[in-house]
Amino acid sequence: MPTYTPALTPIPGERYLPTLTVLPTLEYAEVQELLATPPPRPTLPVTWTPAPTLPPTRAIEPPGGDTAPIATATPDVDRDSQSRPPPSGPQRQPAAQTQAPTSTATRVQSTVAVRQDLLREPIAAPVSQPVIYTTSGASVATFTIGPGHAFTFGGVSLSGGTRLFVPNPHNPDSWARTDHTGMLRYRPIGAAHEAVMTYSPWHVGFQVSSIEVNKNRIMELDWSSDGQKLSFRIDPPPGTDDRSAGVYYWQPEIDPTHGAVFQLARDCPTSNSGPCHIVRRPSNGVYHWKTIAVEWSPVWESPQLLLTFELPAKGRNAVAIINARRDPGQANNPPDFKFYDYGHYSSNGEAIVLSGRDPSGRVIISEVAPDFSGKNEILDGSERGLWLRNAVRHPGGGHFAFGRPGAPGSGPVALYDGEGRQRSDFIGGAAPDDIRWFPDYSHALVATQGRQYAVSVPNGAISDVTSSLNNLQLRDSEAAALPEAVIRGSGYAPGQQLRVAVPILNVRTQPTTDSAILEQLRQGDYVAIIAGPHLNEGYRWLRAQTSRDTVGWLAGVIDGEPTIR
Repeated sequence: MPTYTPALTPIPGERYLPTLTVLPTLEYAEVQELLATPPPRPTLPVTWTPAPTLPPTRAIEPPGGDTAPIATATPDVDRDSQSRPPPSGPQRQPAAQTQAPTSTATRVQSTVAVRQDLLREPIAAPVSQPVIYTTSGASVATFTIGPGHAFTFGGVSLSGGTRLFVPNPHNPDSWARTDHTGMLRYRPIGAAHEAVMTYSPWHVGFQVSSIEVNKNRIMELDWSSDGQKLSFRIDPPPGTDDRSAGVYYWQPEIDPTHGAVFQLARDCPTSNSGPCHIVRRPSNGVYHWKTIAVEWSPVWESPQLLLTFELPAKGRNAVAIINARRDPGQANNPPDFKFYDYGHYSSNGEAIVLSGRDPSGRVIISEVAPDFSGKNEILDGSERGLWLRNAVRHPGGGHFAFGRPGAPGSGPVALYDGEGRQRSDFIGGAAPDDIRWFPDYSHALVATQGRQYAVSVPNGAISDVTSSLNNLQLRDSEAAALPEAVIRGSGYAPGQQLRVAVPILNVRTQPTTDSAILEQLRQGDYVAIIAGPHLNEGYRWLRAQTSRDTVGWLAGVIDGEPTIR
């Protein structure tokens, strides 16, 4: 299976940031081993023409014709064939009939009129070509590793899929991650094994089928500076119960009444949001807010977090400092908003770098102390006609931000320095959807128009790293890796026709059980092989054309048994 291995690289200060290595394809030998069974099917001459018409078979049609309901297996079994293939070998003969059988309706199962435009010459089996992204900061990446793929960290293979992964900054045997459904799994310092979070707002036995329906889905993870505490931000999908929305933190001491998790801030984006009925009404005129970013202070053992909020009614952002403490009532108080659009700690934690609009509406880059005292203005962007956001103080000296001439959201941004000079080309073709800095401020990731770009600081070099980071929210990485033709030596020929060997077989839009069903085939139906195999979720998928001219993906092997013969 593909292996995603962030290797640990020590840097000064005993903080460990990973080097991300992504192996998006299978080893040649592994592919050959997996495709060796079942034995190769008889192949047609590679002329890519429709197979000769085979004698049609006659099958008993269920009452009501093709649209009649078909009995399925137990619904909680995740299979793309709704019944296992019948056992091979001699079968017991039925007892002699005592009366003549009654006549039944019959259905002719047609062969496939293979479309020539779908056929391609066979391709070589994929060979592993590692894509290495060497800059530190895997904590800003979002992965697309499903439950059937392997994610390996520190020699440990982690199951259940991975979307977010954040290694502990001070211990190579500790990490936090979310699986493909958005649930939190973690291994704190000193623990022998990974655990699934079951403290509030979860509970033992809490399960969901996908991230799209998970009301407690986690969209951001961050470790404290000492690696002892863990924060997470819950952002429920639209239309689900949003009472858990907000920021939480976990700490290893278990409170006998409240457990190990305490909420730091509740989100109140609209008057109808559940948390709005719990949080005390603010006195500063801000009644609606939503957390969009969380950052721990880099000061050792500091309980301080810097939160960035979107204020929908005011059309701007705000920031606030919140201390992580074991107080179950803390989140019932509104944040103490400071009206700056963006804020980031300096690398030593001695200052907070602010950017975007200040309380007066001017676009600035400024520094303040962690208690927001002693403001020091670095750059007046409004005076130069610049929009500036996400400014930081670079450890090598100077300040850097992203911006452009004009107003917020008016177009793509570029890297600017603290003197207002443009240091990079404009990134992408539109305003960014999000910007995330690497922990050492050596790079930033800019997401725009479904792509993700790494921008190097201070030289401004831009790299499109979408495929390297495998970001589900920005790219359909699974589709990009699909074979476009039949793999040579796999036992299939382009256009080869086979018959369904199980009662029901789904044809899907993509080689995943989460994708839509285009057609349901019945035992004896013909299919023509167009491309594949492709291994995913434990299935061996084939792209095929049906006799009804449907083209999609079917699971050709399930639990080691072929579904087509």
